Amino acid sequence: MCLLMNISESVLTNGKEQMSSIARKAMLATTKVLIVRHPFERLLSAYRDKLENSVARRDHGTLYFYRKYGRTIVDKYRDKAFTPPPKDQFISNDNEPKPAGIEPTWKEFVNYLIDTDLEIYSDDHWIPYYLYCTPCSLNYTFILKVETLDADQSLIIEKLNLKNKIHPIHRHKGSQDKLNPSKIYFRQLTQQQISELYNKYKLDFEMFDYSAEIYYSYASDFFQYTDY
Repeated sequence: MCLLMNISESVLTNGKEQMSSIARKAMLATTKVLIVRHPFERLLSAYRDKLENSVARRDHGTLYFYRKYGRTIVDKYRDKAFTPPPKDQFISNDNEPKPAGIEPTWKEFVNYLIDTDLEIYSDDHWIPYYLYCTPCSLNYTFILKVETLDADQSLIIEKLNLKNKIHPIHRHKGSQDKLNPSKIYFRQLTQQQISELYNKYKLDFEMFDYSAEIYYSYASDFFQYTDY
């Protein structure tokens, strides 16, 4: 990155200044963009893409993730009297092979996240933004949200006078987007589990102005409580 910004190799190698310090100065002259997503949606997306099915989507690393994380999660959190979640608590894809039955459930994955020191033992797909993207120490020029990405990217292209160089890419929703995956999967969780998961990612929620309120209403024990 430094070489691309015309910082000479001699400056990088003479040892007079730390590489991190040089990089920080270089970053001051760049446009820095961070794209964020609702923390719970990000976690659910990571689970469904990487851990839910070790047979399908192996080009996405599903077998690798099962061997590195999934097997350990199942060994630690699966009850001896385990029964798979009801069909209304997960989404199956008829175009893909079925899971092998050895993969962690969403509930087991959430329990793993709750119990794990994410600052030390984590993966890029579910480490909190405040640890991974250091928004407190790096002054981003723009922060975009996945939920409003179509409008956000168009605004940035306009502000940077890049209309003739960059054309925004608009996402097309598929048929499965008509479902509500969050409502379906969060039925596996209790309000206590949702609260504990929220606390693990609380800084991300607060920094980027996201709310967890609706997710409590999806919980398996929602109707047992009048408040949360």
